[in-house]
Amino acid sequence: MGVLEVAIASLIWARRTEQPRDELYGTDIGQFLGRMVVAFAVFAAVITGLQIAAARHDDPQMVADSAVAEAN
Repeated sequence: MGVLEVAIASLIWARRTEQPRDELYGTDIGQFLGRMVVAFAVFAAVITGLQIAAARHDDPQMVADSAVAEAN
């Protein structure tokens, strides 16, 4: 058999043995919504952290100098 015939035969065999792939098959809508809420909360926390970090206008050298001064 040629390469194309083997590929077609493999495709036909795979389609016969595959299980149905319904998008909502085995999906719980509550679990999906819960995951979306968690993902949104994590995203919001990251954005808030970035905004807080951007709001500080401290010079990195000044922060380092104050840390060294506190250590002494």
